[in-house]
Amino acid sequence: MPRTPLFSPNFPMPLDTAPLLRRLDEERRSLCRDGEVLDERPFVSRLRATDGSHHLIAYSSMDAENAEAIIEAEVDHHERSGVGFEWKVYGHDQPADLLERLRRRGFDIGPKECVLVYDLDEQRGVQIPGNAAKHTAAVRIHRIDQLADFRQVAEAVFGKDYAFTCNQLAEAIRARSTQHRGYIAYAATTPVSIGRLYTHPGSWFGGLYGGGTLGSYRGQGHYRAIIAARARDAIEAGARFLIVDALPTSRPILERIGFQRITDTWPCDWRP
Repeated sequence: MPRTPLFSPNFPMPLDTAPLLRRLDEERRSLCRDGEVLDERPFVSRLRATDGSHHLIAYSSMDAENAEAIIEAEVDHHERSGVGFEWKVYGHDQPADLLERLRRRGFDIGPKECVLVYDLDEQRGVQIPGNAAKHTAAVRIHRIDQLADFRQVAEAVFGKDYAFTCNQLAEAIRARSTQHRGYIAYAATTPVSIGRLYTHPGSWFGGLYGGGTLGSYRGQGHYRAIIAARARDAIEAGARFLIVDALPTSRPILERIGFQRITDTWPCDWRP
């Protein structure tokens, strides 16, 4: 009997969120990918790009009694280093009022994103056709010259400079790293949709980032094709789940193809 194809319209089995959140926290605390440096400390894990371009508190473990002192220590550390940083807060992080504590300390709280997960475990060995989404295919970026198409779409969709991300992808190509990949979907020869995938040999999750489609090409299957291409590579890399921080614009699309919410997250930025 054939197995259920990826992105079946059938409702998926509900996820057991508790073990997923435990694993997510473990990886937030101790895992870093190519191009990153991890500083695992008693109450927080600091993550930074090897070129110093980005600094992140990826994980924290605090309570109501010590939270203020730890927040102040992190602000002081980054201020003395002369760099801004992001504190990535999840809905299940403690203390329960962490978001408000950061707000009071002067952090800029970004929009809430819904953390959605798709179970890939039942899809191992299943061929995910490239034309699964209305005969649209997506290509993985593996040459530097393809990044011009990627950047063109990204800047048109998101309205900002994408030099930083394109430089990261270029470095991954030069280093022959498979942990950060970019993808493009074309309508004939026109690049119309893009996305990225992060994987790691020690991670359960294939992380989907930066997915978007030019407005005049939406609703034609390009976005789904980008997801299917990343799912194929995530399975090949050993991931058990896809995970994505979804804004309200993309959440309904993802939930329709079987992604399920496990928590929420907020980017909280501090600048010296």
